[in-house]
Formats: sequence, structure tokens, C-alpha cells
Amino acid sequence: MAKVVLTKAKTQNYTETDIIETVERALDKLDFDFSKEIKKIVIKPNLCYYWDYSTGETTDPRVVSSVIDYIRRKLGTDVDISVAEADASAMKTKFAFAVLEYDKLCQTKKVKLINLSEGKIRDVPVKVGEKDLSLPINEILLNADLIINIPKLKTHNFVGATCSLKNVFGAISKPRKYGYHKIINHVIVGANKIVKSHIIIVDGLVAKGSFPKKLGVILAGDDALATDFTAARIMGFNPKRIAHLNLAEKEGIGQARNFKLVEDVKLSEVKKEFPRSHYIMHSFSWNMQLKLLRGYAKLVGDILPPFVEK
Repeated sequence: MAKVVLTKAKTQNYTETDIIETVERALDKLDFDFSKEIKKIVIKPNLCYYWDYSTGETTDPRVVSSVIDYIRRKLGTDVDISVAEADASAMKTKFAFAVLEYDKLCQTKKVKLINLSEGKIRDVPVKVGEKDLSLPINEILLNADLIINIPKLKTHNFVGATCSLKNVFGAISKPRKYGYHKIINHVIVGANKIVKSHIIIVDGLVAKGSFPKKLGVILAGDDALATDFTAARIMGFNPKRIAHLNLAEKEGIGQARNFKLVEDVKLSEVKKEFPRSHYIMHSFSWNMQLKLLRGYAKLVGDILPPFVEK
């Protein structure tokens, strides 16, 4: 049976020791089976633009550091570990690695730092519902023995709630992913059909809803859909009304109902603390802002970024 663990830091200091203790507690309670032969490990954080982790937008590198140390204790120091992210419509990974100090982290921990938009990339066919897709995926992901997905606990302008499934969408090698936005729910599900997350560690130390807030939460799961259903509930959403989660359940890529939730802290208590964002009102406001921005650009002859133009 799939399992999701909900735990919380004991203080709001979020020192390195606090984070290590919280991540280790979550992973210990998850009790993942490491008995199979595992040689190649890929860790996928969420690096959204160049925002620092204190904004709640990007994965705290100290969480990734704690996961690396935990995995080495379980599997030995000679395992091949890579931290990987792809370019995005408005982000160059090579700059994000430097600005967000992931290059420093990986140098210190002696692990590889990979741009998933470079190297050997394969177009992988996948069917989602009635749609036939072909998604460019780096062979590093396709050849991994263990994929550790470390997303953020945050809301999202286009899909409502974003977590582990959406983080795999970010691993697609195509930099200008705005081209997928018209079919984003199908592409999110398709990417997760191709790339399976084996362990999910959700960084909710600083969560992002209507504003960033210190929440101190770490979610650990062995099923991406079960973890995302739990995360959506924390954020105040009905998971069944999140389109890509609903589609993912229909496509059978994870457990939405039959999973064990281990509450080191009560979900209802965490939910009360989350800075809830009213998705319908937020979506209306966002679309209104885009219309005003397009009107401004047309009036003065300015140029908009591609992800705004689409």
C-alpha cells in the first residue's frame, strides 16, 4: 500500500540541524525499501525562476543536502547521485544553479549537477486519454534506478496546486514549456507516465499560498499521486477538482484513495495554518493582469515574454 508521511519541524528556526532531523524523521517513517539494487539516483528539486527558497517558490538546498546524506547512509557513499533540473520558459538552469547555490551544494556534497535540457534527449511517445504525445526526456531520467522528487508546497497560477506531478513536468527537456500550456494537464500526466518518482519529499518549510509563510512541513511519500492529494488537501483544495490530479487518477498512475497517511502532525492543524489562496478569484485576477499587460504592450509597442504572449 502506498504511504504518505506528514511531519513538521519542532521549531521555526530552520537551522541545518532542524532540517536534517525533520527530513530524517519523515524518511524513517516512510520506511522505503532500499533492498533492490540501486546505483544511479536522480534528485529533482523545484527551481522556479531565480527566487530564493525563502520566498516559498524554490526547494531549499538544505532539504536536498539532508536527502543526499540520508541516501548515502542507506546505500553507501559510492552511489551515483545527480541533482537535475531543466531550463524553463523564463529560466536558464545554469544561472539558477549559481544564484540558488546548487552548484555550491553539489560541489560540497560531491554529486553531479545536471541540466536536463542538455545531453542525450529522447522523444518518448505516451498516450494520455485520447491524446498521443511525444515528450523530450533526458536519458539520465530514463536510466535512473531511483528518482527522488523534491517539490515545493505551493499554489500555481495555471493548475491551482503544484507539487510532485507538476515538478516532473518541469523535468521535460524542452525549455519553452509555455507551448504545452493549452494541454498542460495531459502533458503533466504524460510526463509522469514516462518518469516515475520513487520517493517524494515535499519542502513545505516555507509554503506559498496567497503569501509565503513559515509552515515547517515536510511530506514524504512513495506515490506521487497520493502525495499530491495530501498536499492539495493541506492547501485547502478538493484534489478531485484539480484537473491534472483528476486526470492522473483516471490514467492510473498512482493511488488517490488507497494509501496510508501517517500523521506525525494532524493534517487538519497544518491546513488551518496554510495561507490559503482562493483559486477561482486568483485565476480571475491573474487573467485580468495578463489582459492589462497585453493592452499596455499594444498601446506602447512593448514586447512581452513568450509565456505571457501565449
